Amino acid sequence: MKIATRNYIVVFLLLTVLTLAEVGVVHVPGIGRALLISALVLMALAKAGLVLMSYMHLSHETRALKLTVLIPFAFPAIYAFVLIAEASWRFLR
Repeated sequence: MKIATRNYIVVFLLLTVLTLAEVGVVHVPGIGRALLISALVLMALAKAGLVLMSYMHLSHETRALKLTVLIPFAFPAIYAFVLIAEASWRFLR
């Protein structure tokens, strides 16, 4: 089996495991809403990062090109965590 094919299979299996983990987290009894949302967002970001690096071949590019893709990719994630923190703060007040 070629190395490239093996890498695709490994990434596919990791994506499958993360998807199963997302489904599992939703069915955990007694988990708080903020923790549930945070866990789902983190797993979705991990999956998106795997797709970016593997299937879009970003792992073989220069550092400058990686940063031009990854920096804008991080802004919505940071914004989502700010919104979650702000909503949690308002709820606890």
